Amino acid sequence: MSKFAKLVHTLKEKREEAKTQGESRREDYTALKVYIPKDLHRRLKLKAVEEGKEISELVEEAVMKLLDG
Repeated sequence: MSKFAKLVHTLKEKREEAKTQGESRREDYTALKVYIPKDLHRRLKLKAVEEGKEISELVEEAVMKLLDG
């Protein structure tokens, strides 16, 4: 195998490893893909920065508040 082929192979392995690691930070969590307006996303990002939280934390809090009443 050429040096270039080895490099490509190594990079592909690292990318796959990164994807696997990024799927979930905790075993008891799952990914949720939603579509929201760009302006709402921008506001959510700003709120996360203001509160020093991750967007996922804010979303989790909002959904729990919605479901718990």
